[in-house]
Amino acid sequence: MLPNSLRVRAVHFAFLFGPPRFVGREEASRVHGKVCDALGIDDIAFRYASSTTSEKPNSKGFSIVLERKEGRGSFAATLDNKNVGEPIRLLLTYTWPPSLEHANETFDMTAEAAFSALDGDWQCVLAEARLRAQCDVRGGNALTFMRQRLLRQADDWVSDLGTPVAFCGVKFEVAATPPGENPLDGAKRELAVELLREDPGGLYLELMSQWPQVVSMPSSQAAAADVRSIRQLDKKPSKYVADAFAYLQARVESLASAKGEL
Repeated sequence: MLPNSLRVRAVHFAFLFGPPRFVGREEASRVHGKVCDALGIDDIAFRYASSTTSEKPNSKGFSIVLERKEGRGSFAATLDNKNVGEPIRLLLTYTWPPSLEHANETFDMTAEAAFSALDGDWQCVLAEARLRAQCDVRGGNALTFMRQRLLRQADDWVSDLGTPVAFCGVKFEVAATPPGENPLDGAKRELAVELLREDPGGLYLELMSQWPQVVSMPSSQAAAADVRSIRQLDKKPSKYVADAFAYLQARVESLASAKGEL
C-alpha cells in the first residue's frame, strides 16, 4: 500500500443523547438559525417532519434535516428520533470534504450550535465516527494485493471459486472494552477493506469507530468493574473523528510496512 495516498472520501459522525423528548418545529427552526450563524452560511436547506407510529400512537417522532451542496460533495446535519422513548440522534455527514480538518471544524461548530439551540441539559450515551477512504497500492493492481497480502492463506480456496475473480473484500471487528484512564480507549472498531470498483489500482476502506457510554461485560467482570467503566462522552466531534483517522492511518502504515509488501 501507499500510505501517503490515503484520502478521505466521506466523514460521518453521530451522537446519541437524552433524555429523549419531542422537538417541535419552532425549536427546530432555532436549530437551523443557530447552525447557519455558526457556520456563516445562509443557504443551508431546512426540512422538518413529525410523525406518530401505529405501535405507539401517543409517542411522536421528529426529524430535522439541514443540507448544503458543495461541489461534488455535500454537508448535512440531521436531528431525529422515531419516538420519544428512544435517544435523540445528531448525525453529521460530509462527503468529499475539502480536508479532514475542515470537516472536523464544521462538525464542532454545528454540534455546539445545535445543542445550544435545544432547551434543557443533555447527556450523550454513544458517539460514533465513520470514515470512508481510499488508498493506492504499489504496482497498481489492488486485486493482486488483496489476494497475495490480505487473503494469502486462502489463495487456493479463492482460486477454486472460479475464474476470473473480479472483486474481493475483508472485514474485521474489534469489540468495545471499558475505557480506563482515556475515554477514547476501548472503542468498538469495524474495518472493511475491498477493491475500489472505479480504480483497479486502489482500495476502498471503511472504518466505523463507536464509543458506548456503558460497555456490556460478563457478570464476572462487571462485579469487579469500577467507575471508569462508565465512559464520559463530553468531547467535541473532532476528537472522536481524529482518533478514528489515527487508527485507520496506523492500520494502513502497518500493512504497508509488513514483510512481503507488494
